[in-house]
Amino acid sequence: MLYFNVLENEINVYLTHPKYVKAIKGKKTDKKYSNWICNLYKHDLIKFSFIPPKEIRELRKISRYRYKLVSMRSSERNRYQNCLTTVSNIVLNSVLSNLFDKTASPIMKVVLSSNVIDDDKILFNTLLLFQVSTLFLPLSSFLKSALT
Repeated sequence: MLYFNVLENEINVYLTHPKYVKAIKGKKTDKKYSNWICNLYKHDLIKFSFIPPKEIRELRKISRYRYKLVSMRSSERNRYQNCLTTVSNIVLNSVLSNLFDKTASPIMKVVLSSNVIDDDKILFNTLLLFQVSTLFLPLSSFLKSALT
């Protein structure tokens, strides 16, 4: 495809599968083989492969690259989770549904920064994520309805 990208604007390039241009059995030379292909082309007997336009090729290249990046990200996340469970004996995936969301990040910061893991420290840091009004809003509405 390298030659095609270079010569695309200069000449017409046709791509075909070798099984469609097989030469006659016998002694083959490059000269005989090129004459054979030339005759097939003259008589319109070659099935050409589709070569998409340059824009479509670029889009395909970008989509393949994106797929590769997403796959790499998924494999790194799985590796991270596997290291937590096997190496560190920290099993957060049974408590948290996602190890990469807002709740898990402060827990992991506490775990990584301290030598001794304290459950109260982790709980306190997790609760700091939620605003105080958010925590007490259901309780206040319950008390108001109970008092009236």
